[in-house]
Amino acid sequence: MKKLLMVLALATTCLFQSTVSLAQGTSVMELPKGWHLLDKEKDGFYGISLEKAYQFVKGKKSNTIIVAVIDSGVDTLHEDLKNILWTNAKEIPANGIDDDKNGYVDDVHGWNFIGGKDGRNVKEDSYEGARVYHKLKDIYGSKAVDSTTFTPEELEQYRIWKKVKSTVEYDASEDGVDVMIMQRMVETLVKGDSLLRKSIGQET
Repeated sequence: MKKLLMVLALATTCLFQSTVSLAQGTSVMELPKGWHLLDKEKDGFYGISLEKAYQFVKGKKSNTIIVAVIDSGVDTLHEDLKNILWTNAKEIPANGIDDDKNGYVDDVHGWNFIGGKDGRNVKEDSYEGARVYHKLKDIYGSKAVDSTTFTPEELEQYRIWKKVKSTVEYDASEDGVDVMIMQRMVETLVKGDSLLRKSIGQET
């Protein structure tokens, strides 16, 4: 694994050195503003193809839909979002009362399920897999397990435990860390590919 990482690092270094030497003999192209919004096929940049998306929906009949965002957070004061956010009509904002009696106080635009008891963000947290791993470790981690005696519910829980155990313990191992570093390096190279092609004016 370490040899593979060294080879990859050397290849990366050679790539950038060759890019510099090629760029010295050519005029380096400035990146266009908003390159991340461009389209790979049309513009040569690995962007999000925003204009293509606009053209696709232009003139199409639209219906109002509610989209649930399952992510690390939403800025409810963002200028593009604040006027179109779903609002819980049964909840009175900021009164500290669970008006709609659903168990969540002031859940006006939804709820932060990974936050504190008051719904605010926690400063640091772990991945869901790690939380499941540590929750089930005391049950399945320190003794021999006879899964033939399990109920269907226990069997399903044990299956989940084995899955998260292999992932969490591998990620914490030396090989897991090496693979994570290599994956990030490869992702960086892929993202930089379109920029390098434009900069040196060559496809290969």
